[in-house]
Amino acid sequence: MNIHTQNRPEWKYHLNTEYIYIDFSGLNSDKDILNQIEMAVAMGLERPDKSVRALVHFKGARTNPGTTRQMAILGKMVQPKIKKSVLVGSSDFLSLLVKVYTSQTGSKIKFFTDMSVALEYLTSN
Repeated sequence: MNIHTQNRPEWKYHLNTEYIYIDFSGLNSDKDILNQIEMAVAMGLERPDKSVRALVHFKGARTNPGTTRQMAILGKMVQPKIKKSVLVGSSDFLSLLVKVYTSQTGSKIKFFTDMSVALEYLTSN
C-alpha cells in the first residue's frame, strides 16, 4: 500500500484540544511506515516543548525489528515536544512494540484498543 493513498499525519481537534493524528492502519511496507513517522516527527518538532498530543493508530500495520529501532530513534528526537500520547490498536505485536518503544525513548505512551476512549484520555488535562 502506498503512503500517498493513506492518511498523512495531520493536526486535528477534539473538544477544542489539538492533537496530531498519525495513521499507520494497514501499512506493511517499512519504507511507508518510516516515511509516516518522519513526517509526524517534523510536524512535532515545529511545536513548543511539552505541547504536542499525539494519537497513533496502528491497527493492522506490521514492521520488523530494524524499523522498530528506527521508530524509537525518531521518537526520542521528538519526545521533548510530547505532552501526551496514545497508541490505538489491538494485537500482541502492538503491546510488544509499546514495550520496546517506551524502554528506548522514555515515552509514557498509553495503549488503547478503543479509539473513543483513547481520544478522551488524550484530550483530558
